[in-house]
Amino acid sequence: MSESLPPLVMPRSLAIRILHLAQIAQPAAIRGVVGARGGEPVSFHPDVEAPAAGESLWAELWSHPLAPAVPQAAELHDGRLSLVVSLNTKGVLEMRAWRLIAGAASEQVLTIRD
Repeated sequence: MSESLPPLVMPRSLAIRILHLAQIAQPAAIRGVVGARGGEPVSFHPDVEAPAAGESLWAELWSHPLAPAVPQAAELHDGRLSLVVSLNTKGVLEMRAWRLIAGAASEQVLTIRD
């Protein structure tokens, strides 16, 4: 994990929506983008590569139904935040944040707020 990257904050309601969509989609994976307003994540748009009008791209997101929430470096894009959801846990869904730094996947702290 990179100590130089600031922690990210996501609203609890958005995190719950994303995890729920990943859970009901299994065994299929979900993909999409997280849109932001004023730098704050506000929405998830499944099956698209760009956020809605009036929003900026906060993160790309996908799920790994049968694998840990750890991406391969080839799955990441330089300079973009990526969120990976794992369903490969017993009773607990997991969402982790990653960036490509110097050609390697580097985890960034993701916190959920009310």
